[in-house]
Amino acid sequence: MSQSAPSATISTLLASGTPHWGDNGAVLDGGSVGAAATVTYGFLTSSRQVGSADAAGFAAMNTVQRAAVRQALAAWSAVANVTFVEVSDAASAAVAFGTNRQSGQSAAYAYYPSTGTQGGQVFLANDSAGNANPTAGSYSYMTVIHEIGHALGLKHPGNYNAGTSDGTEMPYLPAATDNYAYSIMSYNDNAALPSGSYLTGPSLYDIAAIQYLYGANMSAAPGDTGYTLDTGRFITLWDPNGHNSLNGGAQTASLSLDLRDGQFSSAGGTVFLALAYGTKMQLATGGSGDDSFTVNGLGDVLDGGGGTDTAVFSGGRAQYRVQQLDAGRYVVHGLDGNDLLTNIEYLRFSDSTAALPATVSGSFDALRYTASNADLIAAFGTDRAAATQHLVSFGIYEGRSLTGFDPYNYLAGYGDLLNAFGSDVGAATGHFITDGYREGRNSTLFDTLSYEASNPDLITAFGGDREAVELHYIVHGRFEGRSLTGFNAATYLAANPDVNAAVGGSLSGAKQHYVSYGHAEGRALA
Repeated sequence: MSQSAPSATISTLLASGTPHWGDNGAVLDGGSVGAAATVTYGFLTSSRQVGSADAAGFAAMNTVQRAAVRQALAAWSAVANVTFVEVSDAASAAVAFGTNRQSGQSAAYAYYPSTGTQGGQVFLANDSAGNANPTAGSYSYMTVIHEIGHALGLKHPGNYNAGTSDGTEMPYLPAATDNYAYSIMSYNDNAALPSGSYLTGPSLYDIAAIQYLYGANMSAAPGDTGYTLDTGRFITLWDPNGHNSLNGGAQTASLSLDLRDGQFSSAGGTVFLALAYGTKMQLATGGSGDDSFTVNGLGDVLDGGGGTDTAVFSGGRAQYRVQQLDAGRYVVHGLDGNDLLTNIEYLRFSDSTAALPATVSGSFDALRYTASNADLIAAFGTDRAAATQHLVSFGIYEGRSLTGFDPYNYLAGYGDLLNAFGSDVGAATGHFITDGYREGRNSTLFDTLSYEASNPDLITAFGGDREAVELHYIVHGRFEGRSLTGFNAATYLAANPDVNAAVGGSLSGAKQHYVSYGHAEGRALA
Protein backbone atom coordinates (compact mmCIF):
# COMPACT_ATOMS: atom_id res chain seq x y z
CA MET A 1 0.00 0.00 0.00
CA SER A 2 0.93 3.65 -0.33
CA GLN A 3 3.42 5.05 2.14
CA SER A 4 4.29 8.50 3.45
CA ALA A 5 7.74 10.01 3.60
CA PRO A 6 9.17 10.00 7.14
CA SER A 7 8.70 13.40 8.77
CA ALA A 8 12.37 13.39 9.77
CA THR A 9 13.28 13.20 6.10
CA ILE A 10 11.00 16.10 5.18
CA SER A 11 12.46 18.24 7.94
CA THR A 12 15.94 18.03 6.39
CA LEU A 13 14.61 20.05 3.44
CA LEU A 14 12.64 22.72 5.28
CA ALA A 15 14.25 26.12 5.79
CA SER A 16 14.42 27.45 9.33
CA GLY A 17 10.99 28.68 10.37
CA THR A 18 9.41 26.79 7.47
CA PRO A 19 8.81 29.88 5.28
CA HIS A 20 6.62 29.27 2.24
CA TRP A 21 4.23 31.25 0.09
CA GLY A 22 0.55 31.81 0.62
CA ASP A 23 -1.76 33.67 -1.74
CA ASN A 24 -1.19 37.34 -2.60
CA GLY A 25 2.50 37.23 -1.68
CA ALA A 26 1.88 36.28 1.94
CA VAL A 27 4.67 34.38 3.67
CA LEU A 28 3.52 31.57 5.93
CA ASP A 29 5.39 29.57 8.55
CA GLY A 30 5.23 26.10 10.07
CA GLY A 31 1.92 26.89 11.72
CA SER A 32 0.18 26.81 8.34
CA VAL A 33 1.33 24.13 5.92
CA GLY A 34 -0.29 21.96 3.27
CA ALA A 35 -2.52 24.63 1.73
CA ALA A 36 -2.61 25.31 -2.01
CA ALA A 37 -1.12 28.63 -3.09
CA THR A 38 -1.13 30.85 -6.16
CA VAL A 39 2.35 32.30 -6.52
CA THR A 40 3.18 35.14 -8.89
CA TYR A 41 6.51 35.29 -10.70
CA GLY A 42 8.24 37.66 -13.08
CA PHE A 43 11.52 38.47 -14.80
CA LEU A 44 13.66 41.28 -13.44
CA THR A 45 14.67 43.86 -16.04
CA SER A 46 16.78 46.39 -14.12
CA SER A 47 19.39 46.46 -11.37
CA ARG A 48 17.16 49.01 -9.67
CA GLN A 49 14.77 46.12 -8.89
CA VAL A 50 17.37 44.25 -6.81
CA GLY A 51 19.43 44.90 -3.72
CA SER A 52 22.97 46.18 -3.90
CA ALA A 53 24.37 42.76 -3.01
CA ASP A 54 22.79 41.31 -6.16
CA ALA A 55 23.30 44.18 -8.58
CA ALA A 56 26.86 43.48 -9.78
CA GLY A 57 26.77 42.66 -13.49
CA PHE A 58 23.00 42.43 -13.47
CA ALA A 59 21.30 41.44 -16.74
CA ALA A 60 17.81 40.36 -17.59
CA MET A 61 17.29 36.73 -18.53
CA ASN A 62 17.40 35.84 -22.21
CA THR A 63 14.62 34.03 -24.07
CA VAL A 64 16.07 30.55 -23.48
CA GLN A 65 16.53 31.20 -19.77
CA ARG A 66 12.98 32.45 -19.41
CA ALA A 67 11.66 29.35 -21.19
CA ALA A 68 13.70 27.17 -18.83
CA VAL A 69 12.25 28.97 -15.81
CA ARG A 70 8.70 28.43 -17.03
CA GLN A 71 9.42 24.74 -17.67
CA ALA A 72 11.05 24.32 -14.26
CA LEU A 73 8.14 26.01 -12.49
CA ALA A 74 5.82 23.55 -14.24
CA ALA A 75 7.91 20.67 -12.88
CA TRP A 76 7.23 21.90 -9.33
CA SER A 77 3.54 22.61 -9.89
CA ALA A 78 3.12 19.15 -11.45
CA VAL A 79 3.72 17.60 -8.02
CA ALA A 80 2.43 20.25 -5.60
CA ASN A 81 -0.60 22.52 -5.29
CA VAL A 82 1.29 25.61 -6.42
CA THR A 83 -0.18 27.60 -9.30
CA PHE A 84 2.35 29.95 -10.86
CA VAL A 85 1.08 33.11 -12.54
CA GLU A 86 3.46 35.24 -14.58
CA VAL A 87 3.22 39.02 -14.09
CA SER A 88 4.94 41.77 -16.04
CA ASP A 89 5.98 43.75 -12.97
CA ALA A 90 8.65 41.54 -11.41
CA ALA A 91 9.02 43.93 -8.47
CA SER A 92 5.52 42.98 -7.34
CA ALA A 93 5.98 39.23 -7.89
CA ALA A 94 6.55 36.74 -5.09
CA VAL A 95 9.31 34.99 -7.07
CA ALA A 96 11.51 36.97 -9.47
CA PHE A 97 14.32 35.89 -11.81
CA GLY A 98 17.43 37.59 -13.14
CA THR A 99 21.14 37.08 -13.76
CA ASN A 100 24.24 38.69 -12.30
CA ARG A 101 27.99 38.26 -11.99
CA GLN A 102 28.97 35.71 -9.33
CA SER A 103 32.72 35.57 -10.01
CA GLY A 104 32.98 31.80 -9.94
CA GLN A 105 31.73 31.53 -6.36
CA SER A 106 28.48 29.91 -7.47
CA ALA A 107 26.47 29.01 -10.56
CA ALA A 108 23.28 30.46 -9.09
CA TYR A 109 21.64 31.36 -5.81
CA ALA A 110 18.20 32.20 -4.47
CA TYR A 111 16.48 33.62 -1.41
CA TYR A 112 13.85 31.87 0.70
CA PRO A 113 10.31 33.27 0.79
CA SER A 114 10.11 36.53 2.72
CA THR A 115 8.34 39.86 2.50
CA GLY A 116 11.64 41.67 2.04
CA THR A 117 12.89 42.92 -1.32
CA GLN A 118 15.11 39.89 -1.84
CA GLY A 119 12.50 37.32 -0.78
CA GLY A 120 11.98 34.73 -3.51
CA GLN A 121 14.53 36.23 -5.91
CA VAL A 122 16.60 33.85 -8.04
CA PHE A 123 19.83 34.75 -9.84
CA LEU A 124 21.77 32.74 -12.41
CA ALA A 125 25.45 33.52 -12.81
CA ASN A 126 25.84 35.20 -16.20
CA ASP A 127 29.59 34.69 -16.00
CA SER A 128 29.01 30.90 -16.02
CA ALA A 129 28.84 29.91 -19.71
CA GLY A 130 26.43 27.01 -19.31
CA ASN A 131 23.74 29.22 -17.82
CA ALA A 132 23.20 30.99 -21.13
CA ASN A 133 21.43 27.92 -22.49
CA PRO A 134 19.81 25.93 -19.63
CA THR A 135 18.00 23.26 -21.66
CA ALA A 136 16.37 20.21 -20.05
CA GLY A 137 18.91 17.53 -19.21
CA SER A 138 21.76 19.98 -18.70
CA TYR A 139 23.43 20.87 -15.41
CA SER A 140 22.33 24.48 -15.75
CA TYR A 141 18.68 23.45 -16.13
CA MET A 142 18.95 21.29 -13.01
CA THR A 143 20.36 24.38 -11.31
CA VAL A 144 17.24 26.36 -12.24
CA ILE A 145 15.00 23.72 -10.65
CA HIS A 146 17.23 23.63 -7.56
CA GLU A 147 17.11 27.39 -7.07
CA ILE A 148 13.33 27.49 -7.49
CA GLY A 149 13.21 24.94 -4.68
CA HIS A 150 14.92 27.49 -2.45
CA ALA A 151 12.57 30.26 -3.58
CA LEU A 152 9.64 28.03 -2.54
CA GLY A 153 11.08 27.28 0.90
CA LEU A 154 13.40 24.28 0.57
CA LYS A 155 16.95 24.20 1.93
CA HIS A 156 20.01 22.06 1.29
CA PRO A 157 19.85 18.66 3.03
CA GLY A 158 23.55 18.78 3.94
CA ASN A 159 26.01 21.11 5.62
CA TYR A 160 27.14 23.10 2.59
CA ASN A 161 26.29 26.38 0.91
CA ALA A 162 27.62 27.86 -2.33
CA GLY A 163 29.42 31.19 -2.38
CA THR A 164 29.71 31.54 1.40
CA SER A 165 31.58 30.07 4.31
CA ASP A 166 28.31 29.55 6.14
CA GLY A 167 26.90 26.05 6.07
CA THR A 168 23.25 25.05 5.96
CA GLU A 169 21.24 24.80 9.14
CA MET A 170 20.44 21.35 10.53
CA PRO A 171 18.91 18.77 10.29
CA TYR A 172 20.71 16.90 7.50
CA LEU A 173 20.16 13.75 5.51
CA PRO A 174 22.53 10.88 6.27
CA ALA A 175 25.41 10.56 3.80
CA ALA A 176 23.78 7.57 2.08
CA THR A 177 20.75 9.60 0.99
CA ASP A 178 22.28 13.09 0.61
CA ASN A 179 22.46 12.88 -3.19
CA TYR A 180 20.49 13.58 -6.36
CA ALA A 181 18.57 10.30 -6.26
CA TYR A 182 16.79 11.56 -3.16
CA SER A 183 16.96 15.33 -3.54
CA ILE A 184 17.70 17.85 -6.25
CA MET A 185 18.48 20.20 -3.36
CA SER A 186 21.58 18.11 -2.62
CA TYR A 187 25.06 18.97 -3.92
CA ASN A 188 26.05 15.34 -4.33
CA ASP A 189 25.92 13.06 -7.36
CA ASN A 190 25.02 9.39 -7.08
CA ALA A 191 27.24 7.00 -9.03
CA ALA A 192 24.35 4.58 -9.51
CA LEU A 193 22.39 7.10 -11.63
CA PRO A 194 22.76 7.24 -15.43
CA SER A 195 25.82 9.21 -16.50
CA GLY A 196 25.73 12.15 -18.90
CA SER A 197 22.27 13.42 -17.94
CA TYR A 198 21.05 15.60 -15.11
CA LEU A 199 17.74 15.77 -13.25
CA THR A 200 14.77 17.38 -14.97
CA GLY A 201 12.51 17.56 -11.95
CA PRO A 202 12.37 17.24 -8.16
CA SER A 203 13.42 13.94 -6.60
CA LEU A 204 11.82 11.66 -4.02
CA TYR A 205 12.30 13.72 -0.86
CA ASP A 206 11.84 17.06 -2.65
CA ILE A 207 8.37 16.01 -3.74
CA ALA A 208 7.46 14.92 -0.23
CA ALA A 209 8.74 18.20 1.22
CA ILE A 210 7.09 20.51 -1.31
CA GLN A 211 3.81 18.60 -0.86
CA TYR A 212 4.15 19.06 2.89
CA LEU A 213 4.36 22.81 2.35
CA TYR A 214 1.73 23.26 -0.36
CA GLY A 215 -0.24 20.04 -0.55
CA ALA A 216 -0.07 17.39 -3.26
CA ASN A 217 -1.27 17.98 -6.80
CA MET A 218 -3.85 15.20 -6.84
CA SER A 219 -5.06 16.13 -10.32
CA ALA A 220 -1.72 15.23 -11.88
CA ALA A 221 -1.73 12.54 -14.58
CA PRO A 222 -5.46 11.75 -14.52
CA GLY A 223 -6.66 8.35 -15.71
CA ASP A 224 -4.54 5.32 -16.58
CA THR A 225 -1.06 6.33 -17.73
CA GLY A 226 1.55 4.16 -19.43
CA TYR A 227 5.22 5.02 -18.90
CA THR A 228 7.78 3.66 -21.37
CA LEU A 229 11.01 3.10 -19.49
CA ASP A 230 13.95 5.34 -20.37
CA THR A 231 16.92 3.89 -18.56
CA GLY A 232 19.28 6.60 -19.82
CA ARG A 233 18.02 9.26 -17.43
CA PHE A 234 16.80 9.37 -13.86
CA ILE A 235 13.31 10.61 -13.03
CA THR A 236 10.96 10.51 -10.07
CA LEU A 237 7.35 9.84 -11.06
CA TRP A 238 4.38 11.41 -9.31
CA ASP A 239 1.09 9.85 -10.40
CA PRO A 240 -1.63 9.36 -7.77
CA ASN A 241 -4.43 8.43 -10.20
CA GLY A 242 -5.59 5.45 -12.24
CA HIS A 243 -4.01 2.08 -12.94
CA ASN A 244 -0.59 3.02 -14.25
CA SER A 245 1.99 0.91 -16.03
CA LEU A 246 5.74 0.64 -16.56
CA ASN A 247 6.64 -0.72 -19.98
CA GLY A 248 10.12 -2.16 -20.26
CA GLY A 249 9.43 -4.30 -23.30
CA ALA A 250 12.23 -2.69 -25.32
CA GLN A 251 14.87 -3.19 -22.61
CA THR A 252 17.60 -5.82 -22.94
CA ALA A 253 19.38 -5.23 -19.63
CA SER A 254 18.01 -7.02 -16.57
CA LEU A 255 15.41 -4.84 -14.91
CA SER A 256 14.67 -4.59 -11.21
CA LEU A 257 11.27 -2.88 -11.10
CA ASP A 258 9.90 -1.94 -7.69
CA LEU A 259 6.23 -0.96 -7.84
CA ARG A 260 6.17 0.32 -4.26
CA ASP A 261 6.03 4.07 -3.77
CA GLY A 262 9.12 5.56 -2.20
CA GLN A 263 11.34 2.95 -3.88
CA PHE A 264 13.78 2.80 -6.82
CA SER A 265 14.05 0.74 -10.00
CA SER A 266 17.20 -0.11 -11.94
CA ALA A 267 18.43 -1.57 -15.21
CA GLY A 268 21.65 -3.54 -15.17
CA GLY A 269 22.50 -1.95 -11.84
CA THR A 270 21.85 1.64 -13.00
CA VAL A 271 19.11 3.38 -11.02
CA PHE A 272 16.81 5.22 -13.42
CA LEU A 273 13.46 5.56 -11.66
CA ALA A 274 11.90 6.42 -8.32
CA LEU A 275 8.21 6.42 -7.47
CA ALA A 276 7.20 9.39 -5.32
CA TYR A 277 5.31 8.62 -2.13
CA GLY A 278 1.64 8.22 -3.02
CA THR A 279 2.26 7.17 -6.62
CA LYS A 280 0.14 4.27 -7.87
CA MET A 281 1.81 1.76 -10.17
CA GLN A 282 -0.04 -1.49 -10.79
CA LEU A 283 1.14 -2.88 -14.12
CA ALA A 284 4.62 -3.69 -15.36
CA THR A 285 6.11 -5.38 -18.40
CA GLY A 286 9.66 -6.65 -18.53
CA GLY A 287 12.10 -6.92 -21.40
CA SER A 288 14.33 -9.68 -22.72
CA GLY A 289 16.59 -9.81 -19.67
CA ASP A 290 16.21 -11.63 -16.37
CA ASP A 291 13.90 -9.18 -14.61
CA SER A 292 12.48 -8.89 -11.10
CA PHE A 293 9.25 -7.20 -10.04
CA THR A 294 8.51 -6.20 -6.44
CA VAL A 295 4.75 -6.01 -5.82
CA ASN A 296 3.13 -3.24 -3.80
CA GLY A 297 -0.15 -4.47 -2.30
CA LEU A 298 -2.34 -2.47 -4.71
CA GLY A 299 -3.06 -5.44 -6.95
CA ASP A 300 -0.50 -5.82 -9.73
CA VAL A 301 -0.52 -7.23 -13.25
CA LEU A 302 2.97 -8.36 -14.22
CA ASP A 303 4.31 -9.65 -17.54
CA GLY A 304 7.91 -10.75 -17.34
CA GLY A 305 8.47 -10.74 -21.11
CA GLY A 306 11.54 -12.73 -22.15
CA GLY A 307 14.27 -14.06 -19.91
CA THR A 308 13.94 -15.75 -16.55
CA ASP A 309 11.84 -13.45 -14.38
CA THR A 310 10.97 -13.26 -10.69
CA ALA A 311 8.08 -11.72 -8.75
CA VAL A 312 9.04 -10.55 -5.25
CA PHE A 313 6.62 -10.62 -2.30
CA SER A 314 6.92 -9.19 1.20
CA GLY A 315 5.79 -12.16 3.26
CA GLY A 316 6.72 -15.79 3.84
CA ARG A 317 5.69 -18.59 1.49
CA ALA A 318 2.94 -19.83 3.82
CA GLN A 319 1.12 -16.48 3.57
CA TYR A 320 0.27 -16.91 -0.13
CA ARG A 321 -1.82 -19.13 -2.36
CA VAL A 322 -0.97 -19.54 -6.04
CA GLN A 323 -3.64 -20.57 -8.55
CA GLN A 324 -3.45 -21.16 -12.28
CA LEU A 325 -5.86 -18.89 -14.15
CA ASP A 326 -5.36 -20.32 -17.64
CA ALA A 327 -2.59 -21.77 -19.78
CA GLY A 328 -0.24 -18.83 -19.30
CA ARG A 329 -1.44 -16.80 -16.31
CA TYR A 330 -1.36 -17.27 -12.56
CA VAL A 331 -3.05 -15.53 -9.65
CA VAL A 332 -1.15 -15.03 -6.40
CA HIS A 333 -3.15 -13.86 -3.41
CA GLY A 334 -2.09 -13.34 0.16
CA LEU A 335 -0.30 -10.75 2.27
CA ASP A 336 0.19 -8.36 -0.69
CA GLY A 337 -3.34 -8.66 -2.07
CA ASN A 338 -3.97 -10.17 -5.49
CA ASP A 339 -1.45 -10.26 -8.33
CA LEU A 340 -1.80 -11.58 -11.89
CA LEU A 341 1.39 -13.02 -13.37
CA THR A 342 2.37 -13.84 -16.94
CA ASN A 343 5.81 -15.01 -18.13
CA ILE A 344 7.08 -15.17 -14.55
CA GLU A 345 9.27 -18.14 -13.73
CA TYR A 346 10.09 -17.70 -10.04
CA LEU A 347 8.45 -16.35 -6.88
CA ARG A 348 10.64 -14.86 -4.16
CA PHE A 349 9.24 -14.72 -0.63
CA SER A 350 10.84 -13.36 2.51
CA ASP A 351 11.87 -16.87 3.53
CA SER A 352 12.41 -18.72 0.25
CA THR A 353 12.45 -18.66 -3.54
CA ALA A 354 10.60 -21.24 -5.62
CA ALA A 355 9.88 -22.01 -9.24
CA LEU A 356 6.37 -20.77 -9.89
CA PRO A 357 4.93 -24.13 -11.09
CA ALA A 358 6.02 -25.74 -7.83
CA THR A 359 3.92 -23.29 -5.82
CA VAL A 360 0.61 -23.81 -7.64
CA SER A 361 -2.06 -25.30 -5.39
CA GLY A 362 -4.86 -25.54 -7.93
CA SER A 363 -6.83 -23.67 -10.55
CA PHE A 364 -8.64 -20.39 -10.11
CA ASP A 365 -12.22 -21.14 -9.06
CA ALA A 366 -14.42 -18.61 -10.85
CA LEU A 367 -17.57 -19.70 -9.01
CA ARG A 368 -15.89 -19.40 -5.63
CA TYR A 369 -14.75 -15.90 -6.64
CA THR A 370 -18.34 -15.00 -7.44
CA ALA A 371 -19.65 -16.55 -4.22
CA SER A 372 -17.06 -14.54 -2.23
CA ASN A 373 -18.42 -11.21 -3.55
CA ALA A 374 -22.15 -10.59 -3.13
CA ASP A 375 -22.40 -8.01 -5.93
CA LEU A 376 -20.94 -10.52 -8.38
CA ILE A 377 -23.59 -13.07 -7.45
CA ALA A 378 -26.21 -10.63 -8.62
CA ALA A 379 -24.23 -9.57 -11.68
CA PHE A 380 -22.96 -12.89 -13.07
CA GLY A 381 -24.72 -15.80 -11.39
CA THR A 382 -22.85 -18.94 -12.43
CA ASP A 383 -21.23 -17.40 -15.52
CA ARG A 384 -17.62 -18.48 -15.02
CA ALA A 385 -16.27 -16.57 -18.02
CA ALA A 386 -17.79 -13.30 -16.85
CA ALA A 387 -16.39 -13.81 -13.34
CA THR A 388 -12.91 -14.54 -14.70
CA GLN A 389 -12.98 -11.46 -16.89
CA HIS A 390 -14.09 -9.36 -13.93
CA LEU A 391 -11.12 -10.58 -11.92
CA VAL A 392 -8.69 -9.65 -14.69
CA SER A 393 -10.25 -6.26 -15.46
CA PHE A 394 -11.23 -5.11 -11.98
CA GLY A 395 -10.89 -7.64 -9.20
CA ILE A 396 -7.10 -7.70 -9.13
CA TYR A 397 -6.95 -3.94 -8.57
CA GLU A 398 -9.91 -3.85 -6.19
CA GLY A 399 -8.40 -6.44 -3.86
CA ARG A 400 -11.45 -8.67 -4.23
CA SER A 401 -11.66 -11.81 -2.13
CA LEU A 402 -10.95 -14.99 -4.05
CA THR A 403 -11.71 -17.37 -1.18
CA GLY A 404 -14.02 -15.53 1.22
CA PHE A 405 -16.66 -18.15 0.55
CA ASP A 406 -15.64 -21.51 2.00
CA PRO A 407 -17.50 -24.30 0.15
CA TYR A 408 -16.17 -26.96 2.54
CA ASN A 409 -17.62 -25.18 5.55
CA TYR A 410 -20.81 -24.51 3.61
CA LEU A 411 -21.27 -28.23 3.02
CA ALA A 412 -20.25 -29.27 6.54
CA GLY A 413 -22.65 -26.78 8.09
CA TYR A 414 -25.83 -28.01 6.40
CA GLY A 415 -27.01 -31.61 6.59
CA ASP A 416 -29.32 -31.26 3.59
CA LEU A 417 -26.40 -30.13 1.43
CA LEU A 418 -24.26 -33.01 2.65
CA ASN A 419 -27.03 -35.41 1.65
CA ALA A 420 -27.49 -33.72 -1.70
CA PHE A 421 -23.88 -33.08 -2.75
CA GLY A 422 -21.63 -35.20 -0.57
CA SER A 423 -18.10 -33.81 -1.06
CA ASP A 424 -18.84 -32.01 -4.35
CA VAL A 425 -17.71 -28.52 -3.39
CA GLY A 426 -18.29 -27.24 -6.92
CA ALA A 427 -21.94 -28.18 -6.71
CA ALA A 428 -22.12 -26.63 -3.25
CA THR A 429 -20.67 -23.36 -4.55
CA GLY A 430 -23.16 -23.32 -7.40
CA HIS A 431 -25.98 -23.93 -4.92
CA PHE A 432 -24.89 -20.98 -2.81
CA ILE A 433 -24.93 -18.70 -5.84
CA THR A 434 -28.30 -19.84 -7.17
CA ASP A 435 -30.12 -20.51 -3.90
CA GLY A 436 -28.11 -20.36 -0.67
CA TYR A 437 -27.24 -16.66 -0.71
CA ARG A 438 -30.88 -15.74 -1.30
CA GLU A 439 -31.93 -18.10 1.49
CA GLY A 440 -29.55 -16.46 3.96
CA ARG A 441 -27.17 -19.39 4.21
CA ASN A 442 -23.47 -18.84 4.93
CA SER A 443 -20.12 -20.60 5.00
CA THR A 444 -19.29 -20.02 8.66
CA LEU A 445 -21.84 -22.25 10.36
CA PHE A 446 -19.56 -25.23 10.89
CA ASP A 447 -17.16 -24.69 13.83
CA THR A 448 -13.94 -25.94 12.28
CA LEU A 449 -11.77 -25.07 15.27
CA SER A 450 -14.03 -26.95 17.69
CA TYR A 451 -13.98 -30.03 15.47
CA GLU A 452 -10.20 -29.98 15.13
CA ALA A 453 -9.52 -29.19 18.78
CA SER A 454 -11.90 -32.00 19.81
CA ASN A 455 -9.91 -34.47 17.68
CA PRO A 456 -6.19 -33.91 18.30
CA ASP A 457 -5.14 -36.39 15.61
CA LEU A 458 -6.53 -33.88 13.10
CA ILE A 459 -4.23 -31.21 14.53
CA THR A 460 -1.29 -33.50 13.87
CA ALA A 461 -2.54 -34.37 10.39
CA PHE A 462 -3.70 -30.98 9.09
CA GLY A 463 -2.33 -28.22 11.32
CA GLY A 464 -3.84 -24.91 10.28
CA ASP A 465 -5.36 -26.15 7.01
CA ARG A 466 -9.02 -25.39 7.77
CA GLU A 467 -10.37 -26.69 4.49
CA ALA A 468 -8.61 -30.02 4.95
CA VAL A 469 -10.20 -30.33 8.38
CA GLU A 470 -13.64 -29.54 6.97
CA LEU A 471 -13.17 -32.01 4.13
CA HIS A 472 -12.20 -34.66 6.68
CA TYR A 473 -15.50 -34.14 8.46
CA ILE A 474 -17.44 -34.30 5.18
CA VAL A 475 -15.75 -37.48 3.96
CA HIS A 476 -14.94 -39.30 7.22
CA GLY A 477 -15.70 -37.59 10.50
CA ARG A 478 -19.47 -37.45 10.28
CA PHE A 479 -19.58 -41.20 9.57
CA GLU A 480 -17.05 -42.02 12.29
CA GLY A 481 -19.10 -40.26 14.97
CA ARG A 482 -16.31 -37.78 15.62
CA SER A 483 -16.91 -35.26 18.39
CA LEU A 484 -17.77 -31.69 17.40
CA THR A 485 -17.75 -30.26 20.90
CA GLY A 486 -15.32 -32.36 22.94
CA PHE A 487 -12.95 -29.46 23.47
CA ASN A 488 -14.07 -27.20 26.32
CA ALA A 489 -12.64 -23.77 25.59
CA ALA A 490 -13.66 -22.24 28.93
CA THR A 491 -11.99 -25.03 30.88
CA TYR A 492 -8.84 -24.68 28.74
CA LEU A 493 -8.63 -20.99 29.56
CA ALA A 494 -9.14 -21.66 33.24
CA ALA A 495 -6.33 -24.21 33.21
CA ASN A 496 -3.99 -21.84 31.34
CA PRO A 497 -4.19 -18.30 32.78
CA ASP A 498 -1.45 -17.00 30.46
CA VAL A 499 -3.49 -18.07 27.43
CA ASN A 500 -6.60 -16.51 28.95
CA ALA A 501 -4.73 -13.21 29.31
CA ALA A 502 -3.29 -13.42 25.82
CA VAL A 503 -6.64 -14.01 24.08
CA GLY A 504 -8.65 -11.75 26.37
CA GLY A 505 -10.97 -14.54 27.49
CA SER A 506 -12.07 -15.28 23.91
CA LEU A 507 -13.43 -18.81 23.47
CA SER A 508 -12.61 -18.84 19.78
CA GLY A 509 -9.15 -17.54 20.68
CA ALA A 510 -8.77 -20.46 23.08
CA LYS A 511 -9.62 -22.95 20.32
CA GLN A 512 -7.19 -21.30 17.92
CA HIS A 513 -4.42 -21.29 20.53
CA TYR A 514 -4.87 -24.97 21.30
CA VAL A 515 -4.79 -25.90 17.62
CA SER A 516 -1.83 -23.64 16.80
CA TYR A 517 0.25 -24.07 19.96
CA GLY A 518 -1.39 -25.72 22.96
CA HIS A 519 -1.57 -29.26 21.62
CA ALA A 520 2.10 -29.26 20.62
CA GLU A 521 3.04 -27.72 23.98
CA GLY A 522 1.13 -30.39 25.89
CA ARG A 523 -1.10 -27.79 27.56
CA ALA A 524 -3.55 -28.93 30.22
CA LEU A 525 -7.14 -29.23 29.03
CA ALA A 526 -8.68 -29.05 32.50
